[in-house]
Amino acid sequence: MLQQFVWFRVYNTWTEILQADQYILKILSKESSYPTNAAELLKWQRFNNNSLEVGWDGWIRLLRTPKTKYPYFPTGLVPRLTRICKKLGYEVHIEDRRQRPQEGFPEHSKNGVIVDRDYQLEAVKSAVKLGRGVLDMPPRSGKTRTMIEIHRQFSLPTLWIAPTVRIVDQTAKVITEFFGKNYVANVGDKLGLEVLKNSRIVICTASAAIKLSEEIYATREMLIVDEWHHGAAKTYTKDVFPKCDHIYFRFGMTGTHFRSGEDALAMHGLLSDVIYKVSTPFLLQRGFLVPTKVAFIPMPAYPKVRGVGKTFASGHGKHGIHVHKGRNQLVTHAAFYLNKMGRKVLILVGTKAQGYMIQKMLSQFILNDTGNSGYEFQPVEFLSTDVPRHKQARILDSYLSNQEVQVLIGTSLLGEGVDLPYVDALVYARGEKAEVSLRQNWFRVCTAIEGKRNAIIVDFADRHNRNLLKHSHDRLDAYYTEPIFSTTILQDVNGFVPWIEKLGQESAPKH
Repeated sequence: MLQQFVWFRVYNTWTEILQADQYILKILSKESSYPTNAAELLKWQRFNNNSLEVGWDGWIRLLRTPKTKYPYFPTGLVPRLTRICKKLGYEVHIEDRRQRPQEGFPEHSKNGVIVDRDYQLEAVKSAVKLGRGVLDMPPRSGKTRTMIEIHRQFSLPTLWIAPTVRIVDQTAKVITEFFGKNYVANVGDKLGLEVLKNSRIVICTASAAIKLSEEIYATREMLIVDEWHHGAAKTYTKDVFPKCDHIYFRFGMTGTHFRSGEDALAMHGLLSDVIYKVSTPFLLQRGFLVPTKVAFIPMPAYPKVRGVGKTFASGHGKHGIHVHKGRNQLVTHAAFYLNKMGRKVLILVGTKAQGYMIQKMLSQFILNDTGNSGYEFQPVEFLSTDVPRHKQARILDSYLSNQEVQVLIGTSLLGEGVDLPYVDALVYARGEKAEVSLRQNWFRVCTAIEGKRNAIIVDFADRHNRNLLKHSHDRLDAYYTEPIFSTTILQDVNGFVPWIEKLGQESAPKH
């Protein structure tokens, strides 16, 4: 009996299947597919219409089988599909046509290693050796500086993509501190084509990367994607990575290397291998994170909330969280007492309406407590896209430097990737369930700095809607599975003040 085999021809972005029988192709197609949110609905529609073989079934298939070309799939899935073939008794032949360029140090990058922590140096060593892959390092572990050092060692023209304008600006500032002016070109600064083409690093959001010309892409020899858990988005799979076929060196970095939905395969299809991983207990033991106390406050028995829409934003989420006066009063209560105990308080909200409501409620308490000093900003400020970028920066500076802004409220604008090291109390008012964004947001307060002994997170058990109750359970499970968190479920809201007083006044150090 002849040995069955599969032949993969590997390129930077796509891998062709040169030889395989129909049986294994069908298996590989199934193992490289995932359902969208519409899959179940489409299934029943097709069943009821007796048309099971007609139309799209709601599944994304990453293995393509065009009539005039070899079947192909994203290169990141090569390890996964190879394992499947071997498990089924197939011999796998891999023809790797990727060519690793010869990198070298330019004169201005010879001196000065950027990172000093041993695990960061190990991550750099692994990245330089392997040339591609994902750094799975928790928030606050120094991923950005680690990746800057990786860039320094390769010293190749790089396209650096981050998820938000704030993170882009923050990263560009750090790069400039190490390499000097004109080393990094921020696309948001609306620079000319020649400036972008000649810059060592071009940095932008994913939406801006779509608009970059082919001329700019052609000058890049390395690709870096921050917050890699966004890699399943069509922006990356359909727009960015297809323009990077010529780029051998490609890296992702994230503190949450997973997806809350079914589309993790799309992310792994672009970059699958984790080349270095750091755990939160390790960072806590080494003194880079602080232990975090979590208080879960039950909602009082408010009347049941019935959403008017089918989605979280327009239904139970809106009426049960974002514009729910009783719940936002509870948020205000928690934030007020944390502030009173000397904590530097951050409140994360889900919508602008919720942010403005909480700001109005909380300002009444804190203004009555401190008086309005006539400063440029109020003791309670709300950062959203309604605030001009230049004013956002001044508000954030006032807050972090212990000036007039005492409590900061923010939307996702202040979520993942934003450095807030002095914050030691988070009131999590968003009420969502997606574990990726949960973990990214929680770790805003966990950074260890001198004088900071612990951090506090306050969340809420929503009992006034079945879906919200399930979301609360999901968040609670996530709290319990994080080793550096110590979680307490309070009996009612009256237990919060004694709980916070018991912890003492261990707040972040003052400037």
